Amino acid sequence: MIKGIDHLAVVGTDVARAAKFYGEVLGFRESNRLETTHSGTIIFMTLGGTQIELFGNAKPGAGAQEGRRAGYTHMALLVEGIDAEYERMTKLGVTFDMKPTSVESGMRLAFFKDPDGNTIELMQRSE
Repeated sequence: MIKGIDHLAVVGTDVARAAKFYGEVLGFRESNRLETTHSGTIIFMTLGGTQIELFGNAKPGAGAQEGRRAGYTHMALLVEGIDAEYERMTKLGVTFDMKPTSVESGMRLAFFKDPDGNTIELMQRSE
């Protein structure tokens, strides 16, 4: 029986830089750190009930292709007050690919990338 998702792994070029971004900009907190011989430092970070696993040592641009590719395409973070989050994050230097926008379902969405180009969505559900 599957109970749910335990964590999402995010691969970047610099695990310390990724941890700083996910911590300082998005509010995740480090919950565990492993030093491994196979993958180097692995940092687990949590936000609410969500856990991510950060890896480093990726080759810049590896696997990047134009257009959509098979696989997971982004992580969505549920927020309250998407416009305030957009303003806060913009002041921290985050550049958005899509500013907060209302869509047909009544939700408001915004998209940006982490320092390694992984897409992250801010999502505010309609009230």
